Amino acid sequence: MPQELVYCIYGMNVATSLPLPARQSPLQAEVSILRGAAPDILSAAFSPNQKLQFDGHRVLLNQPLFGKLLIEKQGNILFDFHPSLSQAHTITAIQGSGLGTLLHLRGQIPLHGMAIATDKGAIIVLADSGSGKSTLATAMLLANLSVFTDDIVALQADKDGVLQIQPAHRRLKLSQPQLHTLGIDTSTLSSTAPGIEKFGWDIPEDQFAHTPMPIIKCLFLAPARTHNAHAHIAAIGKLEAFQRLRQSVYRPRLIGVFDHEPSFFSLNQRLQHQCQSYTMQLPELGHFSSLTDYGKAIANQLLSL
Repeated sequence: MPQELVYCIYGMNVATSLPLPARQSPLQAEVSILRGAAPDILSAAFSPNQKLQFDGHRVLLNQPLFGKLLIEKQGNILFDFHPSLSQAHTITAIQGSGLGTLLHLRGQIPLHGMAIATDKGAIIVLADSGSGKSTLATAMLLANLSVFTDDIVALQADKDGVLQIQPAHRRLKLSQPQLHTLGIDTSTLSSTAPGIEKFGWDIPEDQFAHTPMPIIKCLFLAPARTHNAHAHIAAIGKLEAFQRLRQSVYRPRLIGVFDHEPSFFSLNQRLQHQCQSYTMQLPELGHFSSLTDYGKAIANQLLSL
């Protein structure tokens, strides 16, 4: 049986025999991930056809691509996946649906986006799926910046109430062209999920931001692109920032399911008190000779805000 190790991911110390692409932790585990048989329903009040069931302290997820996940608020995650599911696909589901749902369950509202480390602190860029988060993360790596995540942004207040981003894991979800730009041979990589065209690629250790950092800027990425060779970045007011933040929550309907509106409002107040929010439209890649030049141009704009 593979050895069980403890990893630090999203600010939680997670024990599992799965080889997570995350930094190992010397601390005692607060979350345990095990394979086992999950129930079909949590109580008679729920239909077994529901994809998400919640009984007050446990969540049962039924995902067609993967199988079932039983997530307990106290920190136990049981996965009951299809026997044919690969280890790489299992890790994708655990790091996303499993731990992302646990954050929600604990009232630590996760956001959907990417984040980079700078000398002054962390910049988070929030966006919907397909808006270019992974492309931007790839470009930032080529611009020699460290990346925290390209998917789940986990924030946690320190002892002084300052919001910090917690390191996620090293695995990015990238397309074949993005990986070819990085000089990566995709024949050795696995897709992130059955039927999904993106590959899982682990950031090199020296470019993975593995230390929590305070948030200094928050940007909301627009799907539209500018028609010139630089990003259009504009500061926004508190009301618009609040509305965009709500749209940028990772699986936002879980806020209502778990009755965590107070947690979301607290997150919004802390974030807006701590840093300025912006909208950002990226330029088309065609304006640049390479993704590296694109990354350096965007990085210079972000660092000069």
